Amino acid sequence: MPELPEVETIAKGLHQAIAGKRIKEVKAIFPGIVRQNFRIFKKTIIQKEIKGVRRRGKYLLIDLSEGKTILTHLGMTGGFLFINLPNSPPKVSVRRPPQSRLNSKHDHLIFRFCESNAGLCYNDQRKFGKIKVFNTTEEKNIPELKKLGLEALEISSSEFIRIFKNRKGRIKSALLNQQIIAGLGNIYTDESLFEANIHPAQKMNLLKASKLKDLHKAIRKVLNKAIKAGGSSIENYSDIDGRMGRFQLHHKVYGREGEFCKRCGRKIKRIKINQRSSYFCPKCQPLKDA
Repeated sequence: MPELPEVETIAKGLHQAIAGKRIKEVKAIFPGIVRQNFRIFKKTIIQKEIKGVRRRGKYLLIDLSEGKTILTHLGMTGGFLFINLPNSPPKVSVRRPPQSRLNSKHDHLIFRFCESNAGLCYNDQRKFGKIKVFNTTEEKNIPELKKLGLEALEISSSEFIRIFKNRKGRIKSALLNQQIIAGLGNIYTDESLFEANIHPAQKMNLLKASKLKDLHKAIRKVLNKAIKAGGSSIENYSDIDGRMGRFQLHHKVYGREGEFCKRCGRKIKRIKINQRSSYFCPKCQPLKDA
């Protein structure tokens, strides 16, 4: 599932590519990806100008003129591709080599813009993503958004410590809870915990404030590096021009079970925490009982 760095990369790319453009039409190959009446969705966004694109947690928000906002969650395999559309139906010609094109049989929505033949394709192999439009003024009341915690890149060190200190449960589970902190997923929790030398199954009430401060710093460091690298391409993730992310080349623990730790040479292990795989180094990230 795309996490904060991947969604941030897509948001920045979309903002640069489509801000200022006006939506001419939207074609649905699989209308079910729109989680409301498609005709109403289409009528609401047609002829609206795109004012900007931003991110909230793992959600993309596309702000339109006349006080409308499109909400998108990419699910497990969703993604956007900025394309050139011919005048005929969308057999797309992309701005990059055809062999790196997302599989077109999983294209579900195609937005056409008034300016030239520019278009935007939403592609989602597993169809777990969602798209809907709402009144921008109602953003704080949108169910998907109102329950989100503080942004992982915006929370202060003192607030981070206050939230996690003396909390019950395992640190990995809490970091994945979007109602506590928004944007983190399996990849970046594992990488951040390694950076801070904290075992993913560590009980939070045994973590000192100084260790939580280290973790806060590690999260910011890992996320910013990942954003700079365009995210991590696990399976089919790419940016809006089809470029793969590069941060997977710098993973220290995630997906490296049985490989040697780049810091100490011990083998990376994998355990399950609440049914989620967690990768860690047993030497660099010892589990403390007291």
